[in-house]
Amino acid sequence: MFNIWINKQDDEFENNGNLAENVLLFNLFDKNNKSNVKTDAEQLWRRFGNQTLSDITEDLLVIAISIFCADKRIPRRRSSDNWTRNIKLYLPVLEMEKWILVKNDLEKTLGFLSGDNWIFEFRKSTSKFRANKKNTKYKLIDREKYDSVSLFSGGLDSFCGALTLSDKQKNTCFVGFREYNLLTNRQHELFNEIDKAYPALSKELILFNANPLAPLQRGGEKTKLGSESTSRSRSFLFLAGAVAIASILGDETPVYIPENGFIGINVPLTDSRNGSCSTRTTHPIFLKSLNHILQSVGLKHKISNFYWDKSKGEIVAEHKANPVFKRSAHRTLSCSHPCLSRYDRKYDKSIEIPCNCGYCYPCLIRRASFLTTGKDSTIYNSVYRINKEFLTKYNNLQGRASDLKAVLFSLRRYYKHKDDGEYIRTLLIRQGPLSTDEIEAYERLYHKSMSELLEMIRFEDSRNSGGLMEYLGIKELLEDAQLS
Repeated sequence: MFNIWINKQDDEFENNGNLAENVLLFNLFDKNNKSNVKTDAEQLWRRFGNQTLSDITEDLLVIAISIFCADKRIPRRRSSDNWTRNIKLYLPVLEMEKWILVKNDLEKTLGFLSGDNWIFEFRKSTSKFRANKKNTKYKLIDREKYDSVSLFSGGLDSFCGALTLSDKQKNTCFVGFREYNLLTNRQHELFNEIDKAYPALSKELILFNANPLAPLQRGGEKTKLGSESTSRSRSFLFLAGAVAIASILGDETPVYIPENGFIGINVPLTDSRNGSCSTRTTHPIFLKSLNHILQSVGLKHKISNFYWDKSKGEIVAEHKANPVFKRSAHRTLSCSHPCLSRYDRKYDKSIEIPCNCGYCYPCLIRRASFLTTGKDSTIYNSVYRINKEFLTKYNNLQGRASDLKAVLFSLRRYYKHKDDGEYIRTLLIRQGPLSTDEIEAYERLYHKSMSELLEMIRFEDSRNSGGLMEYLGIKELLEDAQLS
């Protein structure tokens, strides 16, 4: 069990003598130079001229930052199965009674999201987070002009989501998480293109970050645990920031998280990828659970995904005639490691960083979606071509070809059981129960998304020396199905 204490004021930890010696410490003090969590989350409310958030909204944000700190700084390799961690967080909150009522639900919801075992111990706090001043270097935002909040990562789905909201004449505050400085310019570039195309609408992009340094030991020394690269809880922090802004705009202001439903339902590509090896951010179980928690503590901002029943190809097809899409969609970033390529010795030096690698799972779905437009102008890393040679050269468990191999396996499994409705529905509920209407919608979506992936494999075969359709016997399986 990893025990982690979160400080909001200098004397909280030292005045508690009942804790074990192995408790680790994260400081969230007003001054960044005294804290081992570097964050500018205060911009979420200072941009509106506020000195603080409401107590319950502040609690949500502090809890989310604390979870993210633990997630990033407790390596999964330290757990018995190299994945599932047991983490106990000692959390300072202003509305302790409300959080105690939802403690079990919150632990289960975050466990579903990250794949870990969480225990939250709440204690009463009286100090406000980052409330030492209210000035900001930015021009103040007039909250009266906005009616919605939407996540804006710089990815293709969130970019299309911004176009959908703009077409519907929504005045939206877009929220982005700035985990890597290299991504910031791209996020602003994409937002500015949308801003210019819809001048009559009010819109704003607010970026914030949280960068946890090594946790401290009781004596003040830094630990040497290392860091964790998966950060499954980042989306929870992302959403907490969006809810913080929504709470300033007004009661019941909606929060949108646009993402294609195929990623959302998260059918494991292979049996070994079941669970938290893939994101569950927009899975209906997570969103329903999170919305229930928000309602229970008095936050009336519903989080929803208006793309929940659409494939990525269907989303792209909706916007392919939009001039902003035509001009800028290829600049969006779907890649799971858009900044990593700069450290790759075989990286194509002519490509601008950040970029889409072209071979990770999100990039493969991206490739498939752009086939609906007839043209993909995205510049992928040209060193790695999607063909059989790529599969055989990088064929190991964690190699570059692991995602492509998993996609091919899932296609083979799908076309082997394509007409077995019961089998498909079993895959859809692998992560948890769904309603009858949800199962019906996701079943259609799954068939559509798998056909998009198959067309992408065929297309890559046609231009990259072939071999993918023969891999795992997919071509033979399809031919047998046509004969029968």
